[in-house]
Amino acid sequence: MKNIYLEPNEEIISIIDRLIQTEDEEINLVAPSGAQVWQSSINLKLLKREMDNSGKLVTFIVSDDLSAEMAERIGFKVKKEIDLPVELIQEEENIEEEINTETIEREEQANSKENMIELLVDELESEKKEKRTFPSLALWRKKEPEEIISKAREETSKKRMADIIVPMNQSKETFFNKKPIIRKEPIIKREPIIREDSIIREELTFKKELKWSKLFTIFIITVLIMACLVGYLVLPKAEVNITPKTDITNFDLSVVGSTDIPEVDAILNKIPIQEVEVTKTKNREFATTGEEEINTKATGEITIYNEYSSDDQTLLDRTRFESSDGKIFRILQGITVPGAKVEEGKIIPSIFKVKVVADQPGEDYNIGPDNFVIPGFKGSPKFAGFYGKSSDSMSNGYVGMAKVVLAEDLENAENILVNELKEEVKRALEEQIPTDLKIVEDGLKEEIVEISSDIKRGERADKFTLEVKVTMKALLFKEDDLKKLVDLNLVSIVSNNKVPVNDTQKISWQTPVIDWTKKEISFDLNIKEKIAWKVDVQSIKENLAGQDAIKVRSYLANQSEIEKARVSFWPFWVKKVPSQEKKIKVNIEL
Repeated sequence: MKNIYLEPNEEIISIIDRLIQTEDEEINLVAPSGAQVWQSSINLKLLKREMDNSGKLVTFIVSDDLSAEMAERIGFKVKKEIDLPVELIQEEENIEEEINTETIEREEQANSKENMIELLVDELESEKKEKRTFPSLALWRKKEPEEIISKAREETSKKRMADIIVPMNQSKETFFNKKPIIRKEPIIKREPIIREDSIIREELTFKKELKWSKLFTIFIITVLIMACLVGYLVLPKAEVNITPKTDITNFDLSVVGSTDIPEVDAILNKIPIQEVEVTKTKNREFATTGEEEINTKATGEITIYNEYSSDDQTLLDRTRFESSDGKIFRILQGITVPGAKVEEGKIIPSIFKVKVVADQPGEDYNIGPDNFVIPGFKGSPKFAGFYGKSSDSMSNGYVGMAKVVLAEDLENAENILVNELKEEVKRALEEQIPTDLKIVEDGLKEEIVEISSDIKRGERADKFTLEVKVTMKALLFKEDDLKKLVDLNLVSIVSNNKVPVNDTQKISWQTPVIDWTKKEISFDLNIKEKIAWKVDVQSIKENLAGQDAIKVRSYLANQSEIEKARVSFWPFWVKKVPSQEKKIKVNIEL
């Protein structure tokens, strides 16, 4: 059993994570009176449900009666802080008592075994008193070979039985190297005994077999003792499989997703959402398909110089400018040319740029850079003081059949480019979405920001370039946030003696309502989830310990929270539940 101490400001989610990650199944949870866990009964209900699902037994260690009453009402076991050390000491004493009991039993078995072996030694010692003699050489020679060998084996057997008797505290090396006992008897001159090699080898083989036979006997006895001990301490087990009663809970929930909150708000039923935006630009060149009889005038730009006076000069619309080869171009609207500046007695001309168009259509007016005069000032001092220059060629002068940009060309090009760009923007958006976020249904918004072309409709051109700019926005939310909010609401409406069943929750919703201006989403949810009656596993173990099969069935049948139960014993000869709770396994089947 492990003690876990809570911080005063530790949140309930953090507490649940710590308890689930703890390997111990029984936990003492020491919670100060001002801890956040006591601020709401919802916190305790959520903690109780998660601990029951994970199979952990949590006992609150409290210092005040108010916290104790609150925890007991939810279903927790409660102890005062002063009780904790006493329980730990008592558990250690029980463990030591069990170890001492097992040690005494093993010592008694070992002593019994040693007594049996000493009795066997005493019996063999009594046989050593018999006198051993060997036949004389004369007798050896008179007997037939078969009789000589038989006699020698008999004498050898008697000697072998005497030599194997040794005290129990001697080592194996001393046992096999022991010298024969020398007895004081009348000295009789005997002829040397001549034994064949086969008799000696047989004697050594017999000793070796006797040695291994003794060791094998000891091994078999030890195995039997250990088997009996294991059978007594380990084998008896009981397993109880319980199916609790279940029901279906069904409720509606209205949820608001907002970008203005950082975390789940269980009071206002709000969850945080995020907005992701991607913008891309794409351009492409397209061929024109239209062909028309056109009659266009060349256009271009010239720079007008004023070296005449410091006064401004107004030029009316359609004022003519004549090129060096006599081509006439006109300005399209009236302009005012600023006056020149005089510095140190020198005139510094002012300049003014203006667009001009050829007086007549045709390619003849597509001239290169040139100098221009104003024919209207001819014969006056202004003629020399006002003039123009072009740095680029005049262009677009044409008469005849030519390809032109049609409205259909622009429309088709726009559809192709926009569709391609939308797909590219959508893929780029999906790549930016984290794996733990989900796009809200109908939560995508596309905007075509800009469409531009270098050629206008009806202008002469073989090709034209179109550019499109598209922006896509998405509203995202975490499914875990939504589930957390649903679970908090479920705990508040489910009674204390029931718990939700894992993986049975089903959430269905109508199409969300999106306010892109406020960046908010409204969800209308319907939640269905299976709930089961709580089963007190520890209480069942305590009540079934040591009971026979009939009493077990009677007890389980009288528990209102149990739908059905099945009990099995192991090994097959066991007929009742073991007295030790650790040998009773209770499985909750949902």
